[in-house]
Amino acid sequence: MTDRIRRLGMTAARFALSGALLWLLLSQTDASALMARAAAIDPRWLAAAFALTVVQVVLISWRWAVIMAGLDASIGTMRALRINLAAFFLGQALPTSIAGDAWRVLKIRSLGFGIGTGVRGVLIDRTTAMIGLVLVVLVTAPLLLARMPDPAMRWSVAAGLGLGAALLALALSADRLSGRWASGRLSGVAEFGRAVRGLLSRPVTAIPIVGVSVMVHLLAGATMWLIAGSLGLPVGLVDCLVLMPPIVLVAGMPLSIAGWGLREGAVVAVFALVGVPMDGALLMSVLLGLLLLLVSLPGGLVLAFPEPGPGQAAPRRIR
Repeated sequence: MTDRIRRLGMTAARFALSGALLWLLLSQTDASALMARAAAIDPRWLAAAFALTVVQVVLISWRWAVIMAGLDASIGTMRALRINLAAFFLGQALPTSIAGDAWRVLKIRSLGFGIGTGVRGVLIDRTTAMIGLVLVVLVTAPLLLARMPDPAMRWSVAAGLGLGAALLALALSADRLSGRWASGRLSGVAEFGRAVRGLLSRPVTAIPIVGVSVMVHLLAGATMWLIAGSLGLPVGLVDCLVLMPPIVLVAGMPLSIAGWGLREGAVVAVFALVGVPMDGALLMSVLLGLLLLLVSLPGGLVLAFPEPGPGQAAPRRIR
């Protein structure tokens, strides 16, 4: 009962945070300018942004399939895509971001692989996505810092990047540290580090995994550039490539509902650095959220019509 109350409390807190942040942003935005900009949206640019979002989902699924094959649990790209679509839908529809990952682990188990394999596969997928994000941020950091006029902001971002890179390096090398990292409750961290390094030490798996991770983050920037184009905002492609990684990092924090509120606040704050007005930045973020929701909808069909598991007969068609 206590756990249930705690979960309900956390869910209520996420809804409250998303609602409060969105209300705060809307209350500070010129409503007439927002509506006028929304009425002038060019659907052709949005269609291109949607197509790029679909490409990202396919690439992410292929990366996960490569990771699972490297763990001796081959599931194939199409099955990985089906599972990921359903997980993506759960992540957008449910108040907790962990639901999609839990679904992926359960599906791996239903395919006859161990639950530990499923957990490692999901964690490695998340970690390699973070590695790609760190690489993009490190390469574009000079351009990002150059767009920040406040020295305190630049130092804060630089410190955050250094801390994130250090924590990632610690997790990947935990098994090489002495003491409790190698045994006890933290032994799983050490085993996880070995598994990730094992995949990244082989070019046949490292190149597609890291390459896709970097490509997905670059495509996220290109997607935001297309969304800005649909609104007629004079934002450069380089600006979007540089500014999107910190937005992805903030929106991915498990504090709100599917990133709503956090993402909008980050987009407004970050794109203000390149002169995007608040109503334009807010609408950019809302359109991105709606595109993500639209891309996830086929996952609902996957959940409604699951494929047969091992040893399970497919349903017969009635003639």
